[in-house]
This record gives sequence, structure tokens and C-alpha cells, in this order.
Amino acid sequence: NRAKKKSDHENNLKEECYADGKLREAPTILLAQAAVIDLLAHLKGEPRGKSGGYKHAHIDFFTQEKLEGMRSFLKLYTDPRSKTYGQWWASSLQAAITLGRGTYCARQLRILARAYIRDRKLLPNNPYGRWTTCMLADEDLVNETNLYLQELGNKITAEKLVQYLARPDVMEQHSIDKMISVRTARRYLNTLNYRFALAKKGQYKDGHERPDVVRDRDKRFIPKMQSLLLRAQMFDKDGYPLPPPTFEGKPVVVWYHDESIFYAHDRRRKTWYHKESPAQLHSKGDGAAFMIADYVSDRFGFLASPDGTMNAR
Repeated sequence: NRAKKKSDHENNLKEECYADGKLREAPTILLAQAAVIDLLAHLKGEPRGKSGGYKHAHIDFFTQEKLEGMRSFLKLYTDPRSKTYGQWWASSLQAAITLGRGTYCARQLRILARAYIRDRKLLPNNPYGRWTTCMLADEDLVNETNLYLQELGNKITAEKLVQYLARPDVMEQHSIDKMISVRTARRYLNTLNYRFALAKKGQYKDGHERPDVVRDRDKRFIPKMQSLLLRAQMFDKDGYPLPPPTFEGKPVVVWYHDESIFYAHDRRRKTWYHKESPAQLHSKGDGAAFMIADYVSDRFGFLASPDGTMNAR
């Protein structure tokens, strides 16, 4: 049946493109140039308007390959820069070669191009029915599937999608005649922009952006620190001291609170090893944590008593 359908389609095209008495006469360059423009517009799809770009043309792979071949063929035939410019047969053969085909494909391209030049409605069709389409071509099914997946939350699996599409009510509503496999369900999930991966990690917030905290920071803390730094020793980006402050009043020494966390299994991960040195077993994880807190200033270093016997740590 498929072969008969394909043969009938080709015969209809031949009847359309071969006018009586003109079996060997090639179309004019002007007619072919107009066909190239229309083919490109058909492949791009309808323009979106002010937003720019084009809508999806919804052309299956079989038809798209034929249309691309026709466009390449007619472009080679009509472009003065082409070595086969104005040569109907040679241009079709070059286009077929770019598609990885031979003389039979070249003859089919000539037949299709003649028919399209005569009537823009005579487009190549897919003789194999819906073999290149999937269920997700149905927008209603896509919307309902997305809603179902949102209800599942983080419990989405390919098996659950298979079960959903096999439900009698879903199959009846969307004319689904058979179940899909788990592998197909995984492909559908990828098409719906789902990825099997680790969850993305967010960033914790500890209240620094609360309105009252922001207000206190901007109205009190920052102005106070700016006034104190006018009487403190400052340093340039390389660590060299700047000229002493000229602001009147006693010098200010700023003590900063310093916290450092160390882990039991901290170590150098990379060093020089002999190429024949054996592999070693290392402790897993970071190990126990130990936090050290201290106060430090640019003038006195870490906070300690004058005699050095006591320190803040």
C-alpha cells in the first residue's frame, strides 16, 4: 500500500510538471528564482510580527528534506555564482550529491521542482503517514501532560508517564492507539524540557535583606563606620599605608572579628608524586569541624594582652 501510494503521488506530479510538447524544456531563470523565494518562506514558517522571528513551520523530516533539496537545486540553477548556473540537469545532480544521493534523486528533484514552479500548492507529501510524528505534536496533550507532571512534583519518573498515557480516558480523548515504552517516555520528558539531574541548590538567606536590617545598616552602621575611618590608618590596594589621616581627634583603631573553620581531613589534594607510587586510601568526607574566632587589627595584629600571655582566641 505504501509503495502504491508513493507511485501514484509521483505519477500525479509527472502529469503536472510535463506540459504537452515541452518535456525537455527547463523553466526560465525568473520562474525558478521566484520559486526559491517561496520555498525559503515556506521552510521558515509564518513571521511572528513585531516580536521578530518565525513561527514553527510544523514540517516533518521527510517533507523538509525534499523541500531543502528542491531549494538547493533551484538555487544552483539560478545563482550566477554557481558553476551549474542555467544548467537544469547538472544543477539537479549537484543538489542530489549534497544530499548524499545519486541520479534517481536528481530526477525526483527535477520532477518536484517543475510541479512546484507550476503550482505552489503541489508540495511533496510524506507517503509513510505519521511515522515521523509523535504524540507531543498534539498541543492539548502536551498541556495536560505538563499539568500532570507538575502535580507529581519531584516524583516524576518515565514509568509514571507511561502509565498516564496508557490511561483509558487519556487514550480515548487523544486517539492514542497503543502504549509507549519507557525509553520513549524518557525522550518525551526531554522534549518537555525535563532533565534527569541533581536538584539545583539555592542560596540561604539569614535576614540581611529584611527592611529593618537594611534601614539600620544604611542609616546608622555605614555612616558611623565612615566617620570612624576618617581617623583610622588606611592602606592602598597593594597593602602600603596611605598618608596619616588629617581629621581632628584621636586616632581610631578598628578591630575586626575573624572566624576560620578547619576540618579534620583538610589536606593538600595535589602535590608531586612519583609515577610509580602506589594509590593511598584517604578518609572520606571533611571530618569534624573546628571553628577559631579572634579579633584582629592592622596595627596590633591579633588581640592579646600587653605581655602576650592572654589572647582573645
